[in-house]
Amino acid sequence: MFQDLGALYGALDKAHPTVVLFDYDGNIGEIEELLQFLKGTKSAVMAMNSSPVYSDGILLLKEGARALLNTYASPNNINQAVKAVVGGNIWLYPEFIQMMIRQNSMMAAQHHEALDPLSARERELAEMVALGMSNKEIGQTADITEQTVKTHLKTVYEKLGVASRLELAIMVNNARR
Repeated sequence: MFQDLGALYGALDKAHPTVVLFDYDGNIGEIEELLQFLKGTKSAVMAMNSSPVYSDGILLLKEGARALLNTYASPNNINQAVKAVVGGNIWLYPEFIQMMIRQNSMMAAQHHEALDPLSARERELAEMVALGMSNKEIGQTADITEQTVKTHLKTVYEKLGVASRLELAIMVNNARR
């Protein structure tokens, strides 16, 4: 839409948007500049890239991006991301969350009392989530259906008072320390 960042910055100065969706394909420097430009404003940046790289995503989150999306994201995912960001939350594509979980799960497997409410089977599945495994992978490893995995995880979420895979993975990884 904008041929240069100067024109974009001028438009942003006038409009004060709630959300800025920026496709940084191939140029991480441009979105870093944009994040610096918008720092201290109420505008939230949603970063898009056709070939997202995990390390770029981590950098952009540290710089203040509020959402990371693949350029080919479905309209439904883009809608979800906008709603999350407008609501003050962060939205990440599922593969990025799985990579975050994998990166954070390189610790010794020592259990903590936070996981005590779980049965042995529930704890086993929670550990697999913390390793970054998908429901399908968990089902194959545990020799159960994907629907059974979902049912077990719903119970795990309720018992531990968590609302997402990421929260569960963080809790499990913290319990290992």
